[in-house]
Amino acid sequence: MLNVAVAAAGGHLLRETLDQVQVPRFANSKTPACKLSVRVLSASLPGLPAPGNFTRSRPFLQLNVGSVEKETEPADYNPNSTRSEKAAGAEGTQYPWRFDEQVTFTVTTEDLSGPGLKLRLRVISDTQFGFLQFSGRPADVGEATLDLQKRILPSCLQQTLKSDKRRCVWCSPV
Repeated sequence: MLNVAVAAAGGHLLRETLDQVQVPRFANSKTPACKLSVRVLSASLPGLPAPGNFTRSRPFLQLNVGSVEKETEPADYNPNSTRSEKAAGAEGTQYPWRFDEQVTFTVTTEDLSGPGLKLRLRVISDTQFGFLQFSGRPADVGEATLDLQKRILPSCLQQTLKSDKRRCVWCSPV
């Protein structure tokens, strides 16, 4: 009989103790988890001609994370532009289309576990006759998806902010 009383008291004490334990929970999937900044530097598009006197085609990048869509401004053409040696696989490779933009997204945990960062390269063509300018509809050139959870985030490195040594950011090595 004493064994039953000890077991019941022990069970009651165990239940009270477990009720007080704080179990970590995932945040609401709609709550912002972090900010994702994407730097768009330059591109090599061999099939896209250099801008002419009357017509020019300029690429721009459309980026999607979750339901948020953002676009870069159309790239500028600089025929002498090359990628930095650190990032370039082959020295002297020409990357004449310069974007030099940074696009920032507020990312949720749902976005991190979703399909990832969708990139769509598009081209807009302009024709100019004197002071009249006509713009065509954007045309799709290519599309890619980058898996944030499996490819991008694991490759990031932690760096301390120069302005605030107590805070850090995670950056890709390139």
